[in-house]
Amino acid sequence: MPYLGRSLAESGYVALHLQHPATDNSVWQHAMSLPDVYRALRRAMWDANAARARFQDVPFILRELARLNHEGPLAGHLDLGRVGMAGHSYGGVSTMVAAGQRMGPGGQWFFKEPRVRAGLVMSPNMPIQGGDLAALYRDIDIPLFHITGTEDGNAVPGNEEFDPIQRTIPYEVLTIPHQYLLVLDGAGHGAFSGLEHGPHAHGAEVETRYTSAVAAGALLFFDGYLKGDSAAVQALRHGFKSGLKPTDRFEWK
Repeated sequence: MPYLGRSLAESGYVALHLQHPATDNSVWQHAMSLPDVYRALRRAMWDANAARARFQDVPFILRELARLNHEGPLAGHLDLGRVGMAGHSYGGVSTMVAAGQRMGPGGQWFFKEPRVRAGLVMSPNMPIQGGDLAALYRDIDIPLFHITGTEDGNAVPGNEEFDPIQRTIPYEVLTIPHQYLLVLDGAGHGAFSGLEHGPHAHGAEVETRYTSAVAAGALLFFDGYLKGDSAAVQALRHGFKSGLKPTDRFEWK
């Protein structure tokens, strides 16, 4: 999502893009065919050790940022009291977990990161272990902006049938205030990357109405909840929708 990092950076944010060994391209880079890629990705998605390591990357990064705020070229330039997090797909899961979503059997894994004050959750999933979602979400207490699309199906072809409406369930289950939902009509799972996708794509950057909506909404959301800009909150709630299509869905609570 280079467009999102660039948009935030141009607006005064320090944007960092996390790399997660064991759930990145190292998983599939030696695969010999597309089916092999999908099989490798499915294995990685269900790897509990990789998941734990991924969730622990967030506090590691925040510790490193605190160190860098005292030494080197970033010293004194980071406001670590105003940290937001954004993620798509597995990154959306990571953002929910940092916000306080419990994971693992019986919700025993808990990686809430109190330094994260607001989260942008794209293509969110329900916890794969199932269970009482209200209980698994009970520790979430920060503003979240949930974004998906009407065609936002399985991330990896070959998995079981998946109804895109499921990606709205985290928003529906959460009863705390300052939750936002955007469902973009026609947007599939790859629509938020800002890169060409498909069997013949070369990964070039593309700008679409979906990426424009995400960038605009993210900026208002983070300005509102990280900078404390009440005008940005009002613009998100009452003006943002004017830039969407009538068939898109936007709401908040």
